[in-house]
Amino acid sequence: MDPREFYTLASKLVTGSRASEIRTAISRAYYATHNVGAEILSEMGFRISKGSACHADVWNRLRNSSDLDVSKVGIQLAELHSKRILADYRLNQREVESRVTAQALVETARRMIKTLDECRSEPKRLQITKAVQEWESKTGQRS
Repeated sequence: MDPREFYTLASKLVTGSRASEIRTAISRAYYATHNVGAEILSEMGFRISKGSACHADVWNRLRNSSDLDVSKVGIQLAELHSKRILADYRLNQREVESRVTAQALVETARRMIKTLDECRSEPKRLQITKAVQEWESKTGQRS
């Protein structure tokens, strides 16, 4: 499955009026972006952990890519994850149900995916691969 389908669903749900639609839009926007990032890193030869550790694997590698735009995506992805946690698990926190907020998050996810997709071509791909490999070596991370 193409993870961008989650983004397509998020962009439809975010126009809804029910709290469940808004919350699910945030969740799908996160997973679309996370999975695109994981897919691209895997294509570059990096191993992404299974389970909950996979989230930080993606953020940390993106943050340490030496590309300013991609590093920003890593930071934004961690922030979007915290919003997803609120949307999926903190049902008593109603501020996450704001359509305006959710629309902004879905739009941010769109821009993040675009930035990630630009990493597939050279020379950017090689630059990012080298930088992440160096970061892994310095920190003892393994791919």
